[in-house]
Amino acid sequence: MSPEAVVNSQTTAQERISQTHRGLVGLRSEIEAWTGLREHSDEQRQYVTQLRTLKAQLLYLLSELEPQCREVLASDGIRTVYARCRVIDKRLLWIRRLWTYFQSKFDQRYDDKFKKVLKAADDVVWSCYAQPFRITGEERPPHPLPFVAPVYSPYAIPRDEPPPDLRTDIDADFLAQMLRSMPISVVGTPSQALEEPWRLAFLAHEVGHHVQFDFQKGALIDSFEKTLLDAGGERWQGWNKELFADIFSLMMIGQWALWALAELVWTDAPGMLDDTNPRYPCPLVRLMLMATVADKLKLKGSAALRGLQSADLLNGGPVLIRKRDVRDSVKEDLAQLDKVASAVANAEVGVGLKLSDLCEFDATDFQVEGGTAHLWGEVLSGRAEMVPDQSLKSSRLVLSGGVEAWAEICQVSDADERERRRALLKDLLPSKIVANREAITRAVEPLAETDINRRNKELAKLLLGSEVPGLESLT
Repeated sequence: MSPEAVVNSQTTAQERISQTHRGLVGLRSEIEAWTGLREHSDEQRQYVTQLRTLKAQLLYLLSELEPQCREVLASDGIRTVYARCRVIDKRLLWIRRLWTYFQSKFDQRYDDKFKKVLKAADDVVWSCYAQPFRITGEERPPHPLPFVAPVYSPYAIPRDEPPPDLRTDIDADFLAQMLRSMPISVVGTPSQALEEPWRLAFLAHEVGHHVQFDFQKGALIDSFEKTLLDAGGERWQGWNKELFADIFSLMMIGQWALWALAELVWTDAPGMLDDTNPRYPCPLVRLMLMATVADKLKLKGSAALRGLQSADLLNGGPVLIRKRDVRDSVKEDLAQLDKVASAVANAEVGVGLKLSDLCEFDATDFQVEGGTAHLWGEVLSGRAEMVPDQSLKSSRLVLSGGVEAWAEICQVSDADERERRRALLKDLLPSKIVANREAITRAVEPLAETDINRRNKELAKLLLGSEVPGLESLT
């Protein structure tokens, strides 16, 4: 090789190294600029803890890649330089992907399409999530971040599952592993909530999942599971997480949690009796359990079922699913309903309190006459006015009244009048939720240094490992 060719080769190699380094520096600058902008825009200090934690973790990962950049030398040979730089570039892309997963969810708050509903969603999530920690004085983790998702059913993202929007991705498992080391929880609410904000009612269930995961480091998972096992056996024990979230939602927004759930799961007989999902009882049993618990809590539980009777689904011909008449197992589940409902309505949570105490549940909030939620339903129907309360409970009670107002709208026979009232509810409900927000700073103390260091090391181990997807053919 001629001296000129050697010089050109080294120059090309040096430029290739510079490209990778510019990518790292540029990504760091983007992350710092974005987190700074979002912190400055967060007037209520709702997500300052999450933003600072996200920034710290992402910058830590970039700092772990910097030595790799410095170790690549032009004198190593041009093909070696290209191979090593491509590995670093791939790792930078994983850091960017981890960032954009959260970035897109935060940024919805600054999009006019989503802004109004997500302001209300933020306050509903806060009202539900902060309540148990407020009652006991327990240290509270950062509260979940709601976002709008193109899904039919709302969802929380448990720490032991890949997010739904990654499940079709070939590399989803790897990103899911990385997300488990990020202390930022999220809840997705269906895009229908933009037109029908009463659907924010489903957030009460989804926040229940995060409360069960986070309160006393998951103690509610074990205690509620034991309650179900003692009352109903192993079959009911397996439905622990979903049934906890159902009962939690009842204690947050009253019987209107059941009304909303019925809207979500209402279907034909095979669908109502299908018990093949290991996470849930069949929809009929699920609704009947909520109604029975609601009645025991002195709510109008049975009324929220709107005339649904088990016999209507069970007394016909066989309902075969996978060659099995599911009516038999459903009847067995229904036979245990009262015992299970009594147990969960009075469930102890291991801190000298019942679950209802932990949720600061008060049945009078949901009375049809005079209850605060009902009065908000009158406001949202255009028949009354109320002064905002701005207590921790207030946002969720306004939401409860919103579902009541929507249930009434569904019974209006005149299509034009129904649409007029729907438009009024769409406008009023998010505004009234926000007007009743608890006006306090929502930041929490930063994570303990030992905890954040542990999480950072877990992330770095994943990112720098040879098993990183897309690197196998390069290393």
